Amino acid sequence: MSMTSCSSDDDYPAVDDQAPVIQLTTDHIQTEPGRQFTIEGVAKDADGLKSITLENEGMNLDKTIDFLTYYPDTLLHEYSLSYHYTAGSEWKDGDQFPVKVTVEDVRGHQTETTVLVTPDGDFTAPTFTQAPSKELTVLLQNPKLNLTTAVADNKNLSYIVVSIPDLNVHDSVSISGTTYIYNKVYEMPQKEATYTMTVKVGDKFNNTATTTSTIKVSDLPDFDKMYLADVDDAADLTSDVYGVPMLIEHTGKYQYRALYYNQKAGTGVRFIPQKTDFQPICFGVDPTTGLLTSNPNVGQPIKLSKVGYYEIDFNTVTGEYDVKSYTPTTASLGILDGSQKIDFKDGSGAQAYEIVLAGSGLPGAPSWTTNPNNNAFVLYQDKNNPYRLYREMTLTKGTKISFTISVAHIWGWWPEPYWRFDGSDENEANKPNGGDNMKEMTVPADGKYLFEFDYALLRSRIIPVK
Repeated sequence: MSMTSCSSDDDYPAVDDQAPVIQLTTDHIQTEPGRQFTIEGVAKDADGLKSITLENEGMNLDKTIDFLTYYPDTLLHEYSLSYHYTAGSEWKDGDQFPVKVTVEDVRGHQTETTVLVTPDGDFTAPTFTQAPSKELTVLLQNPKLNLTTAVADNKNLSYIVVSIPDLNVHDSVSISGTTYIYNKVYEMPQKEATYTMTVKVGDKFNNTATTTSTIKVSDLPDFDKMYLADVDDAADLTSDVYGVPMLIEHTGKYQYRALYYNQKAGTGVRFIPQKTDFQPICFGVDPTTGLLTSNPNVGQPIKLSKVGYYEIDFNTVTGEYDVKSYTPTTASLGILDGSQKIDFKDGSGAQAYEIVLAGSGLPGAPSWTTNPNNNAFVLYQDKNNPYRLYREMTLTKGTKISFTISVAHIWGWWPEPYWRFDGSDENEANKPNGGDNMKEMTVPADGKYLFEFDYALLRSRIIPVK
C-alpha cells in the first residue's frame, strides 16, 4: 500500500489533511473463467472522499467511481466498495491480474493498494463416480464389508473420510489428483445389526460431497430387488445414465428370474442386490460346487454361449440355477424403419411407422415432440432383433434428460403405443401405454452414449459407447 500527497484543493478545508485509508477484504481473489467475482473493501477519509479507481490492463479495466459526481449533495467520509467483474472465458489457471485500487480524497491525497486476481479457483464439488449403494447387506457367515468407492474432482482432491459412528470408524485419508479409488475391507461384528455409514470427499478448496448408506448385517435376506449385471468392471455399474444393472423379477421367496437378450456370444452375467458394486454380495457360479455362491471373490459369471433371449431362474439359498433359451411372446410391431405405414384414424393420414424418444435433453431434437418432420429423436431397429430399438448420441456432462418412448406422429400427438416408466427413482422398468413419467437423469460425463430399448423385456438404458 502506498500513500501520496498532491496539492490541496482549497474548496475543501482540511480536517486532518492525511491520506485516505483503504482496507480490502482480501489481497487475493481466486475465481474461474466466466465466473463473476467482487472486489470489496472499505475506504475512509476524514477530509472527504473524492474517488476510487480500479485499473488492470489485462482485464481491460479502468473504472473510476467519482463520488463528487455520484453524490453531489453529500461529502462521503466512508464508502463500502463492492465492484463486480466477470472473468474472461479465455482466462487460464496460470494467469495473474494485479488490480491497482487507488483512493483519492478531496485534498488530493492518494492511497494505492493491489488485489491479485487469479482464475485458478474451484467452485465445483467433487463427485462420486462409484458410490456405495444406499442399502448394503453384509452376511453373518462372512461379516466383511468390502468397500470400494471412486471419486473425482475438476481440479484437485484433498481428502476422503469414511465414518461408521456405531463402530467407532472414522478413517480419513489425504488424497490428491483428479481421481481416486478407495478400497478397504471392514470387519463387522458377527451379530445382526444395522449401521449408518457416510463417505465424504473434499477438494483443495473444501468443496465437499457426501453419500450415506445403511449397512445391514444379517442372514441372507430375501431381497426385494435383484439385478443382472452384464459388465465385468464395477465402474461400469455407475457410468451409465440409467438402466445398469438391470432389474429382474422376484418370483418367490429367495427365487428370481432374469429375462435377458444376449447380444454377443460368450457374455457373462452375475446377479447383485446392491446396484453400484459387486461387493459385498454377488451371485455367481462357485467353480467347486457348480452352484451359485453369494461370495463375490469366489463366484464366476454365468456364460451365455449364443446370441438370443435367455431365461435364468435361480434360488439364492440353495444356489440352484437353470439357464435356457426362449422366444418372446410379445407381439411384434413389425418393421419400424419408416417403410411400414400406419394410419391412426385421426385425420393425419398414413405415415411412417417409427418409434421416437420425445423429451428434453436429447441432442438435435426439440423438446417433447413426436413429429419426425420436426427432428423428433427417431430410433433405429436392430436388424437381428426386431424388439430391440437403439440410437447413439453425444451427450455433455450435467445435461438433464427425461423422455417418453413413443410412436411417431406427424402432428406431434401421442397415440399408442408408448412406454413410460415404473415410478422407481432410477427408471428400472418400462410400462406399455401407461406408467409414470421418467425421473430426470443427469449425464455423468462427456462422451458418446447408446440408448437401448427392448419392448419385449420392457427394459431400457443409456450406456457409454466404448
